[in-house]
Amino acid sequence: MFRRALAPMMAVFLMVGLSAPASAQQFSSDPKAFVDGVTHYAIDDILTPSLTKDEQMARFAKLVDTAFNMDYISRFVTGAAWRQATDAQRAEFSSLFREMNIYTWGQRFNEYDNQTIEVTGVKSQETRGGTIHEVTSTVSTGKGKPIIVNWVALQPATGTGGLGLIDIKVEGVSMLQTFRSDYQAVLKNTGSMDGLNAVLREKVAALKDGTAPLPAPQPAQ
Repeated sequence: MFRRALAPMMAVFLMVGLSAPASAQQFSSDPKAFVDGVTHYAIDDILTPSLTKDEQMARFAKLVDTAFNMDYISRFVTGAAWRQATDAQRAEFSSLFREMNIYTWGQRFNEYDNQTIEVTGVKSQETRGGTIHEVTSTVSTGKGKPIIVNWVALQPATGTGGLGLIDIKVEGVSMLQTFRSDYQAVLKNTGSMDGLNAVLREKVAALKDGTAPLPAPQPAQ
């Protein structure tokens, strides 16, 4: 299922990436407007022929830093290992995890195929850490049935940061849960956060020099 959803998920990532605003302050604090605004900026911000690949990657990196709550995602995907890790281990994982996603998704700009998106609704839930908003949308390519994409954004408790994406679900398949399944498996095999970081260092290095194929995520168990 996740392999079938990977292409539309890529389109979603790129639609967000291609529309990165100059700063996080330009995102609306209203969840529906947040998603609608992020996905409706000019798509040639990254795909413009005048940009080099490095410039494209830099803009995508800026998007990751402004639109996603990477701290929350890092904590969730590593689970108990995060709580047991030292500050140095956490910092290294966060940096490697960020780079892994930037180089994995940022090298696939050519997979964008003029998809359009329509935001259709939002549900909100109060939690101890803040308010979680799930924004429903449809992504259409004009080549069949539209794909249902849910954007999950967290508004942390007052004074602890702005609205940020923590998950994207394509036809019910959760990016966040898939990441957690993948990284928990590595943690089980290596036995520690240091082991996970070592694996990520190798993967990031291979992605940077082009010697590794782009990872194909597996379904969460």
